[in-house]
Amino acid sequence: MMHELERGSFAYIKKKKKRQLLLVFLMLLIGVVMFMVGMFMNQFERSNLCTMLAILMVLPATKFLVIYIVLFPYKTVSKARYEMVKEKLNDNCILMTDMVITSPDKSMNLDFVVFTDNQVLCLLGKAKQDIKYIEKYLKDTLVNNRIDGFTVKVYSDEKQFLNNLPERQFEKTALQEEAFKIIRTLVV
Repeated sequence: MMHELERGSFAYIKKKKKRQLLLVFLMLLIGVVMFMVGMFMNQFERSNLCTMLAILMVLPATKFLVIYIVLFPYKTVSKARYEMVKEKLNDNCILMTDMVITSPDKSMNLDFVVFTDNQVLCLLGKAKQDIKYIEKYLKDTLVNNRIDGFTVKVYSDEKQFLNNLPERQFEKTALQEEAFKIIRTLVV
């Protein structure tokens, strides 16, 4: 059995795309095998239970394919960029990377998200995304889950993002951990 990928971890997008494609082919293979078994067991009569079950295997295959299609345009950040951002953070910051978030209106890609004691700092993964929409969506998600007091800032410029990472020391808080858990649930 495949172990669960950690949402927001390094190389998540790359691993998730591979897994989704593998699952699509696996579901289709299972469907074909079930169809063939049903045909052989019923003297090549197509109207049998195995045929119906084989047809139903299209449903999970489609679900996995849709997730693959959502992730397809996005890429994992390079190891060098990930290490550079990780080095700039103090021990009490929480770092997420490789994030694709979907809302009812659009898909959003963030290369990095950093949680401090009172901030969520993000770096866009793809240009030409609606920064104000992303900030509002993340802020509303936190507020709707009773996580208040966090500012959400999305940067399109990597140097600006790096320059605004906190240098001050602070204690890790339970609220910071809760904000991280809530945002992590949004990742595809």
